[in-house]
Amino acid sequence: MSTPITMGGVSAAQLQNMDLETAMMMIQSDRASNLEVQLKDQLKGVADRNKEIANLNKLLTDLRSRRPSGNDTDKWNDLGGTKAEGQALYARIKEAGLTMPTGGDVVDESGGNGIYDAKQKTFDVWAEEIKGKIDALSSSQQMDMLRLQSLSNKRNEAFEIMTNFVKKMSDNRASIVGNMR
Repeated sequence: MSTPITMGGVSAAQLQNMDLETAMMMIQSDRASNLEVQLKDQLKGVADRNKEIANLNKLLTDLRSRRPSGNDTDKWNDLGGTKAEGQALYARIKEAGLTMPTGGDVVDESGGNGIYDAKQKTFDVWAEEIKGKIDALSSSQQMDMLRLQSLSNKRNEAFEIMTNFVKKMSDNRASIVGNMR
């Protein structure tokens, strides 16, 4: 038993039973629909990456605001003004996949007030890691935008080809009818 050959959503068996104009329209319409789906997926990917960059920028801003002032890299500061704020920022840091220090620099709630705290050098390491992640996402974003532009161009081309084909077929019919008179 042979498997049917398909071109997108159009099978060879379907094409055999169609006139040329209908077959061409169906193939071009299917191509345009496939490109539309790809374009929507690409747009979602771009939006998701934008959201991720925005979240990292917000985290970077929040960490910079909590960073101990001065030049003493061993100076400690809380991750939040309250226990809940500290826990929330700690959860965002872990979610972002930032490096957690070990040994005497461990980030925990042992500072006496039950709020997560960290050393200045830990805040600095986190800031650099976030900048690296943002740079990597921005580079990927540029490639995504190029793919988005390419898909948009291909979709527009598919619709243009379909429109030109319909116009040519219509002109041919008008010419045939005109010659019959």
